[in-house]
Amino acid sequence: MKLTLLVENNPEIESFYKLNLHTWLGLETVTQNSSEAASKYLETQSENINLIIVRCHIGKAQTAKKLMADLKIKALNIPVIVIGPGVVPEVVCVPNSLEIKILIKAAAAALNITAKEMAAKVVSDYFPIPVIYFKAIKRSVCPVYLRNNERFNLSNEKLIDFKPGFIDDLLANGIQTLYIDKMDRLDFVNNVTAELIAALRMEDLSEDENISAIDTSIELLSKKLLLMGINEETVGLAKKNIAAISETAKRNKQLSKLLERLTSNKASYLYKHTQILTYVSFHIIHNIDWGNSEQEEKISFIAFFHDLALENEEQCQIHSTHELKNSTLSDEKKTLVEKHAQLSAEYITKFPHAPMGADQIIRQHHGQLHGLGFSDNYGANMTPMAIVFIVAEEFTRMIIANPDITLEEILKELRVVFTTNRFLKFVEKLETILV
Repeated sequence: MKLTLLVENNPEIESFYKLNLHTWLGLETVTQNSSEAASKYLETQSENINLIIVRCHIGKAQTAKKLMADLKIKALNIPVIVIGPGVVPEVVCVPNSLEIKILIKAAAAALNITAKEMAAKVVSDYFPIPVIYFKAIKRSVCPVYLRNNERFNLSNEKLIDFKPGFIDDLLANGIQTLYIDKMDRLDFVNNVTAELIAALRMEDLSEDENISAIDTSIELLSKKLLLMGINEETVGLAKKNIAAISETAKRNKQLSKLLERLTSNKASYLYKHTQILTYVSFHIIHNIDWGNSEQEEKISFIAFFHDLALENEEQCQIHSTHELKNSTLSDEKKTLVEKHAQLSAEYITKFPHAPMGADQIIRQHHGQLHGLGFSDNYGANMTPMAIVFIVAEEFTRMIIANPDITLEEILKELRVVFTTNRFLKFVEKLETILV
């Protein structure tokens, strides 16, 4: 059997690459963690390798260039895919290591595997999954089976937590493989991939990879919140996401560059909205007398959770009574959108150590004190932090809808929407934002 050689030193990335390459393309993968180790491996095994996937840089080493030079010296004609930022001439490059679909497409092209062949690939009724992958998850999104001779016995129900020590006991007893229904394999693989990406350390990733990781992690958290609500697991993931979004907002000095990066990485609307909203809110807070780190923490928490009750991006993009009335949503979903500020506010009261007053600001974030519907005339009873958030969200909505809009145009529109001095004094703080 031909193998794919993966040159990668991050165990999590190695793990979900192997799983996806096997599931989508039927590839078996062997890994080396440096160009030197890969070159040594190829000295005796080159005839068994039909594809090389190599990280552009590992640490400070120019891994891909070194390996490419060695392949040339040895006259080895093996297709190469380079992963990560950086350009290596004459080979296929996938700049973002977390863009799994792009990698799979590139690998299929390199091996002349067509989409039709992928779809027609014969798969056993029970699809084998190495037990080690179950260490990345606390529960499976589908039923899990143990094989006993030719019989497959249910081992764990869908979405039920594994018993403590379950995976370690299997490994201790020499069981290396579990099974899932072949119809569930893509959902399972996507879930494990998301869990492994969410576990990555942000400091080990490039800017583009950070964006992909946060986006994936937010989507994973949304699914877990629907399944489990607020518990220790979802609280931990939420805190990690909020910290990553806050750090990204602080690290980027120019809003247009951040928006361009979010757009080029095809970030979801929900993540894009949350990231830009956090950036704009931070700018206002940095330019008001009473702004401090405590207010930063509060506003980043609110930006992350303010649309918690909504179910999809179509609902998240509705910002007025007119838009809601003219949407194609069912009456039930329209009611959800109408009540989402109230529902989100109620929900985060269960979050341990939520910033004081966060629920009140979330309830008011569409201008209604009770959190029902959308206001066309913003009243005088809003708290100052609620006003900061409302102004920042309107700014965010405008710039996402039209990335080419100028700061002058945004400020002009904001002064039409917000006419009272309580709001206008915060609009003025945006005159110095670097768009």
